[in-house]
Amino acid sequence: MWGRGGSSSESTEVRRAVVRHLLYGAVALVVVSVPTFLAFERIAEAHALDNAAEDGASIARRLLAPGVTEALIASQPDAIAAMDRRLGPRMSDGSLARVKIWKPDGVIIYSDEHALIGRNFSSDPDLSKLRPGGAPVSAISTLDEEENVFETGTDSLVEVYTLSSSHAGQDVVYEMYFPLVRVERERDQLLAKIAPVGVLALGALTLSQLPLAIGLARRVSSIRRSRTRLLAQTVKAVELERQRLAQDLHDDVIQDLSGAAVSLEALGRAGDGSDPTADRAAAILRRDIRLLRDIVANLFPVTPHEAGLDAAIRDLAAGLGEQGLRVELDLDEDTGVDPVTAGLIYRVAREAMVNVAKHAEAGVVDVELIITPYAVSLRVADDGRGLVTSGGTAVATRIAGHVGLDIVRETITEAGGSVVVEGRRPHGTVVRARLPR
Repeated sequence: MWGRGGSSSESTEVRRAVVRHLLYGAVALVVVSVPTFLAFERIAEAHALDNAAEDGASIARRLLAPGVTEALIASQPDAIAAMDRRLGPRMSDGSLARVKIWKPDGVIIYSDEHALIGRNFSSDPDLSKLRPGGAPVSAISTLDEEENVFETGTDSLVEVYTLSSSHAGQDVVYEMYFPLVRVERERDQLLAKIAPVGVLALGALTLSQLPLAIGLARRVSSIRRSRTRLLAQTVKAVELERQRLAQDLHDDVIQDLSGAAVSLEALGRAGDGSDPTADRAAAILRRDIRLLRDIVANLFPVTPHEAGLDAAIRDLAAGLGEQGLRVELDLDEDTGVDPVTAGLIYRVAREAMVNVAKHAEAGVVDVELIITPYAVSLRVADDGRGLVTSGGTAVATRIAGHVGLDIVRETITEAGGSVVVEGRRPHGTVVRARLPR
């Protein structure tokens, strides 16, 4: 039988489908996970900044507001020293990096950096965002404002602004700077909690579709096997009909014509001399008998080849070599092509090579066979006289007196494959056939 391994089993088809699904799922997981992770990171950072804003508002309300007295607003040294003492523990343990208390008009009434007290930074854009009783504003500061002259060279800090009443009854702006590491740590902790959940959810979604992929693969495999069986039955029926027709031609028509030719030859030799008319008729009959025998040979079913499709095509090529043509072969090894596919591809190779031998007047023939897990492709190219031309361009045409290639082309097309005959530059013909496995 053709091929040593037979058609791919259902388990093989399912394995291929599972592998493809998992590969595509892994790629999709990476493509989706990266922007999702970045979105989670931004959400976690925003959450950490919100927490920093709430902490800043709490510090302003509990720690700073009671110390903002009329004396502090008037920049009296005792009031400034008292505020320093209030902030001392927070500043020394690093939980606060800088504190500024502003009037709404932009004048700093207190800062742990005393050189800033009394300076006016009314152009600070963050002050315009604040409203009495409104939510605090928090952001990662780039420390590039004029007011940040004493933070130059320092890593980024988280700044929190809040506008509220002081102990003196005036509205003031409290500005606190927290170390950025605090927000980063809180962000990373939150991200470590939510990112795995998102990735696991995406992975679960991919795996949940696996049964659908397996079911679809089994259904496709079943359809493919059914199609292969139907095609095998069709090819077998055609081959049987060809065999019956060849047998009828050989047993009846050729025998009768052979008898008629013998009778005409005997009639031509009767009497004193030969009859030219009878001799010509006998010669015509002999020629037609030879043509019919060639047709009968072509009609017989293809003989199975135990060694595989590549070996069978190599035998065909050897026949061309015996007729004086140089044949160059590039054949993949038959690794289990099913009998129907192998038989159809072989018939294309046989018909193409017969056409080359009879009609092409070629010197060199290239034969290429490519076998993949998904398709079998054949290419037969010659350097002969080529096809009929139209406007100087080679076009495919049916070769008169030889329709075998057209017949097998129809069968391959019905099986989902293709056969293309086209001109080859500068001259010659190329036959290409492809059939899915």
